Order: sequence, then C-alpha cells, then structure tokens
Amino acid sequence: MGKQLERILLIRTDRIGDVVLTTPTATMLKSCYPDIHISFLARPYTKPLLQQHRHIDRILTYDPQGVHRGLGGHRRLVAQLREQRFDAAILFYPRPALAAAIRLAGIPLRVGNGYRWYSFLLNQRFYEHRKHGDKHELTHNLTFLTPFLDPEKEAVRFEFELNGELQHWREKYTRETGLKSGYVIIHPGNGGSAPNLSVQQYRDIARFVLENSNRQILFTGSAEERQLIEHIAAPLDASRVRHSAGQLNMSELMAVTAGAALFIATSTGPLHIANAFGIPVLAFYCPSDPCSPRRWGPYDQLAWVLTPDVPPCDHCRPARCPNGNCVEKISAQRIEDMLAKRLGKLG
Repeated sequence: MGKQLERILLIRTDRIGDVVLTTPTATMLKSCYPDIHISFLARPYTKPLLQQHRHIDRILTYDPQGVHRGLGGHRRLVAQLREQRFDAAILFYPRPALAAAIRLAGIPLRVGNGYRWYSFLLNQRFYEHRKHGDKHELTHNLTFLTPFLDPEKEAVRFEFELNGELQHWREKYTRETGLKSGYVIIHPGNGGSAPNLSVQQYRDIARFVLENSNRQILFTGSAEERQLIEHIAAPLDASRVRHSAGQLNMSELMAVTAGAALFIATSTGPLHIANAFGIPVLAFYCPSDPCSPRRWGPYDQLAWVLTPDVPPCDHCRPARCPNGNCVEKISAQRIEDMLAKRLGKLG
C-alpha cells in the first residue's frame, strides 16, 4: 500500500441496520492495524449507536438537509474531511456527493462501487451488484476491505458495549416501569420498508409468550407507531405488558434492547441492534431476493428467521405485494412452534 495506513474514514450514511452491518469492518481494521485511527461518517441519528462501538475513534456526521446542504454545505464537508488528513476512505453507501467530497478532500485512496456513473471519482473500485441478493449485506461490506486485509481470515464481530451511563439509565428505567430481568421485546414497526405481520399475528405472539412463560413484554417503536402498538396491546394482560412507543431516543432504545432476553420483529434496524448485542431474536422476512434474510437477516441468527411459503418476487413492494402481504401467510402453527423452541432455549 505504500504509505502506512494511519487514518481511515468509513462512510455509511443510510439507516440503522445498514450502519450496524458495516461496523464489523472497523473491528477487522483494528485487528490488523492496532494503531489505526478510524473515523465513521454517518447521519446524525445513527451517531448514538456508533458511540457505543469499541473500535470507532471518531464520529463525523453528514447532514445534507442542514449544515451540508447545497454547494456551500458541500464545500464545508470537503473542508472538514481535508483537515482530517485521511489516508483512505471507504464509501460503503454510494452517493455522488460523497464520492466527490472525498475526491476533492484529497484523500489518496478512495474505495467503493465501480458500477455508478460517478465511480471515476474513486481509484479502488469493486464490481458487485447488491440488488440480486446473492450475498448478505455484511459480506458485501467486507469486500471493500480487500485493499487493506483478507476479510476471509478475520472473524466477523459486533463490538458494541454500553457505557456506564446507559447501563445506569436502563436500571432506573426498568425499576420505574416495573420491568423485571428477562423481559421480551416485540417491535411491531418497520417503517414500511418491508412486509409486516398483522395486528392479530402480533397479538398471538404476545399471548403465546405470556401464556407459556413468566416473562413480561415490552413493545418498542416510534411515536408514529404508538397507535399500532396500543391497538395490539389493548386486549393483553396489562400487568405484564409495557410499551415505550415514542418515549425512547436511540441511545435508550439501544440500552433496553441490550438488556432483553428476546427480541421479536420483522426486517428493521433495531433487530440488527439486538443481534449485534448478542440478544436472541425471532424474525419474520419476505423471501424476495432483494429483501430476503440471505441479504438482510440478523447475521448471527439466520436460523431464527421465518419466511412465508410463497414464490419469491423479483422485487419487494409491500404496497403492491401479489401475495397480499406475504409475511401474513406465515401460519400460526409455524410461528408457535418456533416461539416454543426459542422460549425453551432461553431457560
């Protein structure tokens, strides 16, 4: 590589799950280059997540609707990157403005996808199509490390660790809400980016947990999902059910997730947070190649994913699903059987 690698920038500016599935690259780099300084460029709302990662030294935020908006904002970003004197940058999430920024910032080695019209701005290009779902997203991310190391010789690890402040906050939160150790999280929302279970399916899952264990349930979600969660929870045993829709910020959601005994959801970012913290999961996915668990599933726990027995579509469009929202086709018996196995393994 010529000059010794001292400062590298990892760039992932999309959503929670995408960022989580990129973080093992930081751990691999630290393993091979113990003295390297790793910065991570991400959107502001994923910064709290990255702050709990052991191998990321600095977090830079990209705000194209705010401080980095327009030509003036782009110049500001270029100046911010230039002053960091990076030896290399990896653009995991291809965007022309970001490719131009790392080129104009004078970063010597610029790694990314070679199939975009602006790929000429990069000088180390890789030619893999993600859309076919041939590989898991995390495996795709590892491809971009090959100029620096051999990913196949390194272990994939999620090195998240809650700081003391968040651990104390969780202790206080569970005490005040009456949540006891061993609670189960059900996260019914997914932002509409993937097919979702029905209200009745979520109720049946919650009832099965309550009737077949002594565990409490915590429903999590955004403020926009509050009505959905309240609708699901309405007929359930209120003494053993809590909900926190719209009440938790990213750091707090991460803290309660890291303390759960089980996390149940469809394809959504918080599911990847649970997997990254080593929390057992049960997940429900569409079989379509671009959205399948093979591409987007919880990386360490793919055996705990259920998909419907329907022909996979070429493209997943939840609003126009030819199967009428395919994950609703997962039978109650299959869900109960998997839940029983999952709860049984929790002890």
